[in-house]
Amino acid sequence: MRFLFLLLMSTLLAFGGETPERKLLGRSGEESLAGKVVILQVGQDDLVNRQSFRFWQRILDRAEAEEARAVLLEIDTPGGLAFDTRAIIMDELARLEIPLLAWVKREAISAGALIAFAADEIYMASGTTIGSAGLVNSTGQQIGPVMRAKLESSFEATMRSIAGKKGHRIDVLRAMMIVDEDEDRTFGSVTVPAGGLLNLTASEATELVDGEPLLAKGIADSIDEVLRLEGFGDAPTIRPEPTGFERIAWWIAAFSPLLIAVGIGAAWLELKAPGFGVFGAVALGAFALFFFGNNLAGNLAGYELMAVFLLGVVLILLEIFVVPGLIAGTIGGLMVLGSLWFAMADRIDFDRALETDGFFAALDDLLLKPGLMLGLGLLGALVIFYFFGRYLPRIPLFRGLIAEENLAPGVPPEAAREGSVVGVTGTALTALRPSGTVMVEGRKHDAISRHGLIEEGASVRVLEEGMTYVVEPVEPVEPLEEG
Repeated sequence: MRFLFLLLMSTLLAFGGETPERKLLGRSGEESLAGKVVILQVGQDDLVNRQSFRFWQRILDRAEAEEARAVLLEIDTPGGLAFDTRAIIMDELARLEIPLLAWVKREAISAGALIAFAADEIYMASGTTIGSAGLVNSTGQQIGPVMRAKLESSFEATMRSIAGKKGHRIDVLRAMMIVDEDEDRTFGSVTVPAGGLLNLTASEATELVDGEPLLAKGIADSIDEVLRLEGFGDAPTIRPEPTGFERIAWWIAAFSPLLIAVGIGAAWLELKAPGFGVFGAVALGAFALFFFGNNLAGNLAGYELMAVFLLGVVLILLEIFVVPGLIAGTIGGLMVLGSLWFAMADRIDFDRALETDGFFAALDDLLLKPGLMLGLGLLGALVIFYFFGRYLPRIPLFRGLIAEENLAPGVPPEAAREGSVVGVTGTALTALRPSGTVMVEGRKHDAISRHGLIEEGASVRVLEEGMTYVVEPVEPVEPLEEG
C-alpha cells in the first residue's frame, strides 16, 4: 500500500491541474508586460503547432491582466488548424480589451487571414498578400459538399460577428472564405472570378472603397512604423518566449509512450521485489511526469482522469492482495488504460468534437493518436517485462534489488536442469504476494502464486512453467502415529 500512497502524493505534488498555481509556474521569472506593446509572432509553422495556441492564450491573458499597452500580431503564415484558430479568435482575440493590431509581414493566407480579421487594425508590408481562407481537410483536400456547407456556415457566422465588431467589411471576409460558383465578385479594382476565393495584395487591401479601406488601414514596412502610426511609438516592446516549464511539458507529452512503458514496467518489477525500492520510485516518477506534462501541454490530463487512474490502481492492488478473482483487477486495468488514453487526447479536439459532430461521431479522430501512443507504450512495457524477466537476475547492477537467500551448501545458484519441472516442489525465497522468487531444484526463478499469499520459506509446487512459474503451497504432511 505504500506504493499507492506515494503514487498519489507524487502525482498531486507534480500535477498542476487547472488551478492558479499552474499559471504561477508559467509566470515565474518572466518580465512584466505592464505598459508595453506585446509582440506575438504568427510564423510559418505556428498555426499547425497546438502548443503555439496554448502559449498565445497564456500571454494574452497576462497582457490583459498586467495592463499591457497593446498586442501586435506579426503574421507570416500560409495557414494551419482551422478549429484551433477559431478557438483562439473567439476565446482570446475577440474579447481582448486592450488594442489588438495585426501586421502582415509577408503573407496571411487561410487561417492567417482569419487571425488578421480579429485585430482592431490591420497593416500590411509592401508586396504582401492576405486571403484565400477556404476550409480544407487535414490533408489539404476538398471537403464533401454537405460537410463543407455545415462548416462554412458555422465558421462564417463566427467570423462575421467578429469582423462586424472590429469594423471590417463582411463581404470581403465572405469572399475570402466561401466560393461562389455562379457569379464573379468585384471589390474595388479586384475581381474574383466565379469558383475562386479573394486574395488581396497590400495595395489592393488598402484601396479606398466608398471612402474606407477595403481591408487594411495602411502599408507599413516595419513594426516600428505600425506602432508610430497607431500612437504607440514611445511604448517599449516585448516578445515573450515559452517558459522552461512549457517547453519541458511539451517534450514530456511527446514522449508519453516512453513514460507509460517505464511506469508500467517499473510497477511490475516493484511487485516482484520486496519492500519499496528503486522500481517503485521510477514508476511514481514516470506517471507523475506523464500527468504533469500532458496537463500543462493542454491535453485532457485533469484531476478527474488522475482520480480514475488512481482508483484503477487501487482495484488492481485489491485484486493482488485482498480479493483474487479477476473482477477487481480487470475493472482496475481498464480504468488505468482508459485514463492514460484519454489523458493524451487534445482538449481543443475534445471540445470541437462535442461542439460540432457530437462526441461519438468524432470519437475515431479524437482518440486515434492517443490510442496509437498508448499502444506504443504497452508494447514498450512488454519489452521491459521480457528483458528484465529474463536477464534481471544476471545483471550485477540490479542483483541487489532482488531478494536472495543463502543457498544450501554445495548447491550451485544457476544449476542447469533438463526436462519439465511441473509437479516439482521447491521453496519460496521471498513472500509471494502473489509474485516473488522461488528455489526449485537448486535454481532461482520468478514465480506467481495461484492461491494468494505464500509466506517466505514455505514449500511450493510448480503447476506451470515458463518465464514465470505458477506455483501453489504444499500442504504439510501430518506424521503417522506408531502402533
